[in-house]
Amino acid sequence: MSGKTNKGDGMSNIYEELNRVIEEIENHLLEPLDKKKIASLIGLSWTNLNLIFTALSGISLNEYVKYRRLSLSVNDILNGKSITEVSYKYLYNSPSSYNRAFKSFHGFSPREVKKQNKELNLFKKIVFKKQSENPSIEYKIYKAKKFELYGISKKVNYKTRHQEITEFWEEIKKSHPKFLKEKRYGFLERNEKEGSFYYCCLDKKFEGSVFLTLPASNYFCIKTTNFESV
Repeated sequence: MSGKTNKGDGMSNIYEELNRVIEEIENHLLEPLDKKKIASLIGLSWTNLNLIFTALSGISLNEYVKYRRLSLSVNDILNGKSITEVSYKYLYNSPSSYNRAFKSFHGFSPREVKKQNKELNLFKKIVFKKQSENPSIEYKIYKAKKFELYGISKKVNYKTRHQEITEFWEEIKKSHPKFLKEKRYGFLERNEKEGSFYYCCLDKKFEGSVFLTLPASNYFCIKTTNFESV
């Protein structure tokens, strides 16, 4: 992932910064998202902030906002507010679009919840643990860094990329034992015409690999005990 940051080069605690992002979103859930303002809290573009958030939480920022609004709207429904009133309160274009989103997320329509008092699994506010409590993930900013790696790629569906990438890593570790011992990298390349490709890489040549050069740029890298994602 690439982008700019105000933190400078080095390892930093991203959890506190992401919690600031969450607080900003939570304070303005009933307003259109000011993506530029939210991203500026961490010194990145919205695109790169979203990539980082997705990598650490498993959902995108847009999904987080959607799930939180749909969860909070349940209280309004149960307190007797009309579906029309609730739909516009949570920024849906129409009651029908709110109904569809609500049923898709909760499994029941708002009317069914109101009549039968259904039990729902509500999506709670995310709070990232501090690094001292969960030191397995860190990040590092590489400024004007060029990467030279050896990798194998696989075309993935961007919408289901998380599952496909996880499965790809399992395949690679089984077929290439070097990935169990060496420092390894992963990155996703998106191309509007050709689609999305994920790369599993090492900094040493291995069987079936191709040489890759990531041009000099500012890279935001998420580092875990299992892999380093560029």
